[in-house]
Amino acid sequence: MHSMPPKIASEDLCGSATARPIQRIRPAHSAAEDLIGGIRSLGQATGLLRAMTVSRLKMRYRYSLLGWGWALLQPLSLMVIYTLIFSNITRFNQDFPYSLFIFAGLTPWAFCSTAISTAVAGMLSHRSLMATVYFPREIVPISFVGASLIDFVIAFLVLLVMMLHYSVPISVTALLAVPILAVLTVLVTAICLLLSSIQIRIRDVNVALPLLLQILLFTAPVVYPASAVPPDLRSLYWLNPFAILIQSFREAVVAGNVPPAGALLYCAVVAIICFLLAYLLFKRIEPTIVDDM
Repeated sequence: MHSMPPKIASEDLCGSATARPIQRIRPAHSAAEDLIGGIRSLGQATGLLRAMTVSRLKMRYRYSLLGWGWALLQPLSLMVIYTLIFSNITRFNQDFPYSLFIFAGLTPWAFCSTAISTAVAGMLSHRSLMATVYFPREIVPISFVGASLIDFVIAFLVLLVMMLHYSVPISVTALLAVPILAVLTVLVTAICLLLSSIQIRIRDVNVALPLLLQILLFTAPVVYPASAVPPDLRSLYWLNPFAILIQSFREAVVAGNVPPAGALLYCAVVAIICFLLAYLLFKRIEPTIVDDM
């Protein structure tokens, strides 16, 4: 007689399989590693960033009748409207016309508004490209910021022509527009990355963005002088880096004054901190962007 092997109850197998702990192994990355690695990969993809920025410029006005004229039509039309509305309401004591005052504020603001609105809206339209080939995803919103810089350059040249028309001297302090624009670009890029990250999962961002930009417009001295702000609110008002940068741009370019170095340093620190936090958030959700879109 042959002895039968002992039977193992199926319940024991199931129980042992169920009791076995499951451990998921993921690569551990610190925040510093994500930032350094992301910035390194972004630096290696500068060619792609440049190509996508040029593509934005070619496609933006490709099939429009006015073409690049749209880069001027927006700030010029807003200048006319705001001049007609606010010139008789706002107390304005400057050595140059109110229309020049308005256009000097709209020049940096139009850059901010265009960059933020196009970057956030354009993120969702690149799902097929991102699903096909890998590249640093932050290139998409940053390329829209780069394209908006060209619109700024065109508007800035028109601003200089307006100053010559109104016999307002162009001072050497106008060169300070370069570092002011650099800080503003870092701050706008941070906002674009942040809103693009949020919009991947919350689509209400794109719907609410026009309202947010309108509110942000009136939190900075774009269409009104900073002297119109009530004294009790000025300490809070000047915490807004947009208010400081737009006021500094106007003072440096049109008024010929040197903006306070401490205020610009504050804006630079805020812009860098905001960029690092927004970039870190973007890199953390980057692996699931295509799946969440």
